Amino acid sequence: MSQNIHQRAAALVALVCSFNMAITTTAANPREVTIQPETRARVNLQSPINSKLSEAGDIIIATLADPIYVEGELVLPRGTEFQGRIVNVSSSKRIQRSSRIAIEFERVISLSGAAVPISAQVTAIDDWDNEESIKANPKGTMKGGHSGTQTIDNISKGTSLGLSAGFVGSLLRGAAGGSGRYLLGIGGVGMAAGMIGGILFTKGHEIRVAQGTILRVKFLRPATFAVQPVSST
Repeated sequence: MSQNIHQRAAALVALVCSFNMAITTTAANPREVTIQPETRARVNLQSPINSKLSEAGDIIIATLADPIYVEGELVLPRGTEFQGRIVNVSSSKRIQRSSRIAIEFERVISLSGAAVPISAQVTAIDDWDNEESIKANPKGTMKGGHSGTQTIDNISKGTSLGLSAGFVGSLLRGAAGGSGRYLLGIGGVGMAAGMIGGILFTKGHEIRVAQGTILRVKFLRPATFAVQPVSST
């Protein structure tokens, strides 16, 4: 009888040890899954951006707005930190040349604090304050565009100035005995020059992105992460 009790106790101890070893092994070697290329995500910008002031190489920090799941498994929880940099930027210029910017994320900081390398590209900036979205081209470059209202306003001002200059020229030519057709031509040339000048002196928009703005991101290469435990609370 005593021998049976000892045998059962030994078997129970062995079972508990095996269970503990299994838990330890699982914790030490968590299951991994891979985020595939073209996977999309949204992140909250933590570093303000300005195409006039920012430079290529500036560090960009963002946090994950929505958790990422792979095959139903939680991989990156909300709030995960994304680290990247500005890879290309230029401010707006006259002749309606738009500002440009391209941003890539290069690593993710896991819950354990480890930096996991990734390759992800910003595909759009959602500007909720101005109710517009700045979308990137296939190479990841976003353009600031230009204001149609500003262009029209500058053309109007340039036309007025050109017309005034042409009118003054026509008066001088008239005083010198110029023909009516020639005088009309001077006025037309002045208006055309003013319109062209209005376009030439119109600058494009700068890209200004405030902290908290949503950036849309696309993974370019596979990225492998450990499956995260889901809290029951």
